[in-house]
Amino acid sequence: MKRLIFLLIALLVVSSYGEESAPKQRRRSSFYFDITLGGSLRYLGAVQTISTKSNESGSGCHFEFDGRYVCGSGTSSGEMSVDNEKDIGYIGGGPLFGMRFGTLIKSVFALFANFELEKTDGKVLGREEDDDARPRSVLLGGGPGVAFYPFRHSVTVIKNIYIVGAVNLLIGGGGGIGAAGVGMNFETGYLIPASERINIGLAVGVDYLSTGGLNSDIKKERGFGIWSGLKFVRK
Repeated sequence: MKRLIFLLIALLVVSSYGEESAPKQRRRSSFYFDITLGGSLRYLGAVQTISTKSNESGSGCHFEFDGRYVCGSGTSSGEMSVDNEKDIGYIGGGPLFGMRFGTLIKSVFALFANFELEKTDGKVLGREEDDDARPRSVLLGGGPGVAFYPFRHSVTVIKNIYIVGAVNLLIGGGGGIGAAGVGMNFETGYLIPASERINIGLAVGVDYLSTGGLNSDIKKERGFGIWSGLKFVRK
């Protein structure tokens, strides 16, 4: 993985030299490439339904086969199945790698395809001790996005501030929560030019996830994350 990352950064630098001699006024669009190396804090939450046996009357009334009228999901023996709900979750932290490639339009907008990989280790919340949910998460996502440089034509230091919005289709999860879903990502940061086309900077981001799993007893799955990292951008 480290060799691949260094290779991508090297290609990013080399690819910039082909256009540095072109006059700026000719550049209506150009190739956009972005690498992120950072760390993420991830939270996933859900509601788990647990069925237990009880002799107490529950909600809902009905007639039994012997003519008795009882309340709850009881049987003729008086034993009833009661569904209880409890909140469960997962929280952890770990590395994040992101890559984007697309087109920069008039040095202001970049339309790109987004790829992200996140792996965290942490702890499971609200689970029974004998539950087999593992205290780690892996999320792999990809989708479209847009970067906006609102002050690009400014002559002050604020010209390298940017904003990003992206939508990712996700696979993975953590703590027994999630299998597939969708995420909304928002990011901002500041870039420092290293050459005419290469920029290095810092970024922070947040996301909101809505996931679904294979366990029918787990529902209302959702999550969010916050991250920060180092950026290498070719634009």
